[in-house]
Amino acid sequence: MIQRLHDLLDGSYEEMVSIRRYLHQHPELSFQETQTAAFIAEFYEKHGIEHRTNVGGNGVIAKVTGSKPGKTVALRADFDALPIQDEKEVHYKSSVPGVMHACGHDGHTATLLVLAKI
Repeated sequence: MIQRLHDLLDGSYEEMVSIRRYLHQHPELSFQETQTAAFIAEFYEKHGIEHRTNVGGNGVIAKVTGSKPGKTVALRADFDALPIQDEKEVHYKSSVPGVMHACGHDGHTATLLVLAKI
């Protein structure tokens, strides 16, 4: 089972990178993440994943139920960005002046979205 999960995640690497780069290009500061929350909710909707929006503000909660009974595991990812200018020269550079994902929240979010899908 664990090996199957690893294989599925490996096979989804490009999707994770694509999501992460999209989020990196479209950062939003804390309490302003309306488009990011909409992107996340749309992803869950597209994949038939039960979810709630507007949790504590712009939060999104998804519920994935396994095929076997067992304990509940909660996974969490922040998705806000920082008020920092993105100065690197890559095609996925932040498109918002003075705002960027400099702490990995874009990567955390991308990883958990794909994990929920799998």
